[in-house]
Amino acid sequence: MERMRIRPATPEDFVRLAAIERAAAARFDPQDLPSALSADTLPAEELSAACAASLLWAAADADGVHGFLLARRHDDSLHLQEMDVCPSRQGQGLGSALIAHAEAVARRLGLRRLTLTTFEHLAWNAPFYQGRGFQSIAAADCPPWLRAVLRAEAEHGLRRRVAMFKPLA
Repeated sequence: MERMRIRPATPEDFVRLAAIERAAAARFDPQDLPSALSADTLPAEELSAACAASLLWAAADADGVHGFLLARRHDDSLHLQEMDVCPSRQGQGLGSALIAHAEAVARRLGLRRLTLTTFEHLAWNAPFYQGRGFQSIAAADCPPWLRAVLRAEAEHGLRRRVAMFKPLA
């Protein structure tokens, strides 16, 4: 079995990324991820923009892509907007490797922190990130752009969300 590597995603990966996103969404209870949202995938325009900005990475081996991370730069932060790993490959370190890659990129860019939003009550969400050095941040203490992310998520029916950050200084 070939070793998994993190590489830049390409437009040829987009169909596979959508399949991974749908498979990962299927793990969520409809109370957490409303069915209308679980059927949605990232728009091709958003994936293309992230590719062009070198902020979309795939976890891949000889069998193909098994996970991905899409990030966005905001001020002095690299925001981990979406990370999904194929359910059959979860628990094998792919998520940790994607986060480590994002952290290395953020450090090279001179950014001060990684940020994300996630469910606070699911073991493979906030507790997973806490184990990788992230800390919860109260909405009132978030920069305006991160408060706007939380607000937009709430407007789309996502509940029990928390913002988290990992300092890089």
